[in-house]
Amino acid sequence: MTAARVGLPKPKLTFVPSSADVASDYIRTLVFTGVLRGGNKVPIEEIAQVLNISRQPVREALIELSHDGLVQTDGRRGTFVADFGPSTIRDHYELYGLLQSFAVRRVTQDHDPNVLAALHAIEAEARSTVDVAEVTRLATEFTRVINRSADNTRLRLVIKTMTRFTPGEYYLNNIPDALKRSRTGLRAQLRAIEAGDPDAAAAVSLKTWHTTGEELIKHLRSTGVFPDQPPATTRTATTRTATTRTTNRS
Repeated sequence: MTAARVGLPKPKLTFVPSSADVASDYIRTLVFTGVLRGGNKVPIEEIAQVLNISRQPVREALIELSHDGLVQTDGRRGTFVADFGPSTIRDHYELYGLLQSFAVRRVTQDHDPNVLAALHAIEAEARSTVDVAEVTRLATEFTRVINRSADNTRLRLVIKTMTRFTPGEYYLNNIPDALKRSRTGLRAQLRAIEAGDPDAAAAVSLKTWHTTGEELIKHLRSTGVFPDQPPATTRTATTRTATTRTTNRS
């Protein structure tokens, strides 16, 4: 009797994550969920035990996280979570947006039909799936195609060091309408590149990454990782009161 052939699905991972990759993603999750907060010492031994790995890959992960500004080492005292607030998110995405817009501008100027075809295929595939991991992979591949096609080795290396910031599919899993936002962003960038206007394409890229940062900040405030901002009226009233007191003292 011949066994029926089973059609196996293609794996979604394009690479097998190393122990350091697993540790990096885990520590990022601890920071972005507020389990570890600014000033907390990173428990290397405990993390290694939880992940069932040695301490060395955890230390390797911390080196990567230090480059992202998420942790900092304080001499022999150990490694601590760096100040983690809205400015951390905003600065990262504003800077990443500037770098990415440079690459988008170059690709728009070159207007290579093969690059446009590759971007078309990725955008169409992202539009046809609701799988969060797959959309995350496709969005990453979209930017990777742009960065490779910009043909600037130095730029590509700098962007690569900033690509991994949030853990895994954190953005798509937590931001309202994230799948729709991601697809809309890909489509907007593709249209701008196809239009052949480098300035407009760069502006779309900047806006996309700025919005990503602001949506993350909003989410982290809603979950209590970041404290809520005091109402503008309260700040104004406080300022007026302080001004009045100063004037009265004068």
